Amino acid sequence: MRAAASREARRFLPAAQDIDDAVQEALLRAWRRRATCRSEDRVPWMRQIARNEALRLLARRRTRSERELLDDESVLATVADEEAEEEREGLLLRLQVGQVVERLSVDDRRLLALRYEGDLSQPEMARILGIPEGTVKVRLHRLRGRLRKELETTR
Repeated sequence: MRAAASREARRFLPAAQDIDDAVQEALLRAWRRRATCRSEDRVPWMRQIARNEALRLLARRRTRSERELLDDESVLATVADEEAEEEREGLLLRLQVGQVVERLSVDDRRLLALRYEGDLSQPEMARILGIPEGTVKVRLHRLRGRLRKELETTR
C-alpha cells in the first residue's frame, strides 16, 4: 500500500519530503477509514487517497505562497497599478463601443438592445420583431462582424 501511495504522490509532488508527508497522511487516513472500502482490491482506493492528499498539500503550499506574495507591499502596488490600467482600458473600450453603436441604424441598435440589454434568445427576438428566427441569426452575425471590424479600425 505504501508503494502504491508513494507512486501516486510522486506524480503530483516534486520534493521527496512532500511525497513522504502526503504518503504518511494518506496511510493514516486509509487506516482510519479502512471499513469504508468496499472493494477487495484496496490498491486503487489507496492511490485515490494518496492523490487527494498530494493535491491537498499542493493547495496548502500554493495558498501560503500567495499569501506571502500579498504581504509584500511592492506586489500590492504593482497589482493596484495593473488593475487601474485594466480599468482605464475597459472604460476606453466601452466608449469606443458606444460611439460605434451610435452610428448604427435604428433597427440594428434595437437588435443589439434586445440581445444584450434584454438578454433575449433568438426565438424571443424573432417573435418580438415579427421576423423569422433565421433572419435574426444572420443579422446578429453580420452585425457582430461589422462591430468587430469597426472596433479594430478605431484602435
